[in-house]
Amino acid sequence: MLNERGGYENDCLLIRRADNRYLMLAPTTQQTRIMDWMRRQITAEACVSVSDITSMYTVLCVVGPKSKEMLSLMCNTDLNFYGHMAKEINIAYASGVIVLSFTQVGEPGYTLLIPSEYTLHIYSQLMKIGHDYGIRNVGMMTMRALRVEKFIPFWAEELDSTVTPYEAGRGYKVKLNKEYFIGKFALMRQANQGISRRLVHFTLEDTFDPDEDTWPWGGEPIYRNNIYVGNTTSTAFGFTLNKMVCLGWVKHPDGRVMSPDYILGTSRFEIDIAGRRVAARASLQPPKMPVVKKDGFASYRPKSRGIVA
Repeated sequence: MLNERGGYENDCLLIRRADNRYLMLAPTTQQTRIMDWMRRQITAEACVSVSDITSMYTVLCVVGPKSKEMLSLMCNTDLNFYGHMAKEINIAYASGVIVLSFTQVGEPGYTLLIPSEYTLHIYSQLMKIGHDYGIRNVGMMTMRALRVEKFIPFWAEELDSTVTPYEAGRGYKVKLNKEYFIGKFALMRQANQGISRRLVHFTLEDTFDPDEDTWPWGGEPIYRNNIYVGNTTSTAFGFTLNKMVCLGWVKHPDGRVMSPDYILGTSRFEIDIAGRRVAARASLQPPKMPVVKKDGFASYRPKSRGIVA
């Protein structure tokens, strides 16, 4: 959801529950802010109501190549459904669980929206049945490493009210042929005129030793051909790429429109980490990485992103 300038106000996922009823998943840290923003968009004439049901559900993510096989032991529902689809099913004798074939880290798996009264029961069953599958609890740092490696921008780190989908590499999600939506005119201008900054995926070159050198933590200056052009946002060690990965904003120093060649050409990028500049390879696309086969998918194949020329 965007503002009139085309910037993000809410990085959310909508689940259609009926013809005129939706369930929204949004950043929990923005719960009050999003409710206020949503209510301000509803006019007095609109037949629309918005309710905050955050306390009614708990979200658990089951991620990994064995997730489908493991969850199948806890329900009688066919879990063969495509990405970004949702079903309401019974799991471990608990009813009303909404299962999404979607994860925020780009790995195969499911997101479970569990009625709060069943959360401890389902969690206990997941850990019990998952023992033989090697299930482990992981935290936000693990999820951060996975999503940074796969070039997945995150709210309040890469996305905010000043960032547009075209700048963040999400232009493929913009449908300018739709009827009016908030921010449409601003995005039409960017599509026609171009953009002056881009979110870029950097992998540090082999001169960086993660066992010996100081790690980047975000906010490090980015240099292109010895000229300062931006700062990093999120960083993590990519265990699949076996390299340190940084996401960061690159802006033309003169404020001019920036073509993809400005990033992908023969330019030399460096990131200043604790006073030492480290060479980095820049990309506007997620890297293609092998993953353990699940349902016939042998590798992570990112959808081609719409890049504004």
